[in-house]
Amino acid sequence: MSARNEAAAETRQRLLDAALTLFSQRGYAATGIREILRAAGVTQPTLYQHFTDKASVLQALIEQHYGESQQRLAAILATEASVAGKLLAFVASSFEHCCIDPRVPRLMFQTYLGPTVPEIDGILDKLTARRFRLIVGVMELGIGTGELAESDPEFLALSFCSMVDQPLNLFSRRPRPKRYLTPDLAHAIVGLFLTGAATGHPLTR
Repeated sequence: MSARNEAAAETRQRLLDAALTLFSQRGYAATGIREILRAAGVTQPTLYQHFTDKASVLQALIEQHYGESQQRLAAILATEASVAGKLLAFVASSFEHCCIDPRVPRLMFQTYLGPTVPEIDGILDKLTARRFRLIVGVMELGIGTGELAESDPEFLALSFCSMVDQPLNLFSRRPRPKRYLTPDLAHAIVGLFLTGAATGHPLTR
């Protein structure tokens, strides 16, 4: 790669890094292009050499941080035979991804749970839908093998994802989330989902 191309790549990455920080702190809607420019230390014409608008910056961030992680997650799930193993791998992978760069889950939660913005409508929906379908597939497998009780697999997947996402949302906002998103917590979440909190829970029969 030439020195010019290297400089361009570094500038693009600096813009993405600045946008990731701002989007994760304030949400997409509350972040302006000028704030991204100021944080990255570049001019507006420079930004438009790399991106068409603010929405394309978000799109690039999602492709960079989520696309590869979802492919890795699908591969990890395929290596686990049991439903419990697949669910534990899902939680562990989600925790690991958060701890590598807590700004990434913050971006998702700040933007996805924030005000609806027409220009990015559907960008995060595609991301969450792919992730959700992976877990629906695990639930369908568990019901088919008898590892899980007969139930609506989408309801089970929604319940499980909620149990995982709330700790991610909470602890990604704290310093050193690795202190909280531990293997013990991952096992506890999967155990609670599979056995329930009360004696005689339908999934324990």
